[in-house]
Amino acid sequence: MSTENEEVQNGEGGVDEQTEKRIGCAHYKRRAKFVTPCCNKVYICRYCHDENEQHYFNRKSVTELICTECDTRQKVQAECESCGVRFGKYTCLICNLFDDEDKRQYHCEGCGICRVGGRDRFFHCERCNMCLPVQLQRVGHRCVENVSRSNCPVCLEDIHTSRIPCHIPDCGHLLHKPCFEQLLHSGHYACPTCQTSMIDMSNLWNYLDSEVAATPMPPEYADYKATILCKDCHKVI
Repeated sequence: MSTENEEVQNGEGGVDEQTEKRIGCAHYKRRAKFVTPCCNKVYICRYCHDENEQHYFNRKSVTELICTECDTRQKVQAECESCGVRFGKYTCLICNLFDDEDKRQYHCEGCGICRVGGRDRFFHCERCNMCLPVQLQRVGHRCVENVSRSNCPVCLEDIHTSRIPCHIPDCGHLLHKPCFEQLLHSGHYACPTCQTSMIDMSNLWNYLDSEVAATPMPPEYADYKATILCKDCHKVI
């Protein structure tokens, strides 16, 4: 699950003009540059803007763009009013998104943004308020209301509009897939949000049970009892 990407240049150098006209930027392949209303500069995409400025840019706020083929400044539209070039094979005028690369993009009304990967591979869960793989619709999933509207609990970066794929553990909370893999590599197997195990821990629990059984308590502690809350089943034992 991810959104679109883009690369940039702010019209003050950095990218060769002919190269820019042909390929757009590192994030998107397109034939238009945005005039960013927040700082009145020119960038190929919002990611290029955010990498170079101290503030964030909402591409839906764009009202003007510049054709990279003929340099005509114009209102946001699918094709250049001067030379007729189409700014992107995939065009969404709701998100102001243009891309010449086929990523099976589609606009999700529920999410309010464009997604990649193909509409047939995802469904929008109204309670989670996000697009999820259709496999989860068939086997069921644990809903967490508005789960994608929070930041990744590991890197603290936005999840809903992120280009980074997400991992969805059984507890239903989200984190970026690279962050999930980093946690496992570091020996942390519990969800950072609710502390439920994110992978099957049966082998470890069986090993620990055998270790406990093989290590009897000293007589003076044999009758001691402790109350334990299991963070996987949430039962007190």
